[in-house]
Amino acid sequence: MAFQPRGRDVVIGGIPWLARMIDKARAKATDTIEDYIYPCPQDQKLLEKLGMTADEFLEIVTQSSSDDDIVEKVKPRYKD
Repeated sequence: MAFQPRGRDVVIGGIPWLARMIDKARAKATDTIEDYIYPCPQDQKLLEKLGMTADEFLEIVTQSSSDDDIVEKVKPRYKD
């Protein structure tokens, strides 16, 4: 089955786009991202609001066991 990230409108932890970016980061880490781009321009906008680089976020994703774990680590840094 082809990789497909969660939809653009899925919100987790009160942070729009985060679910989709998590999916793409996981796929990037496992080399299953196919035609999707991480970090795309929308990912970059969210990364800026989180105050981190794509590589820093990727490290958090690969070292976390769940979406909730990721939210716990990034939410304090989120500036809307």
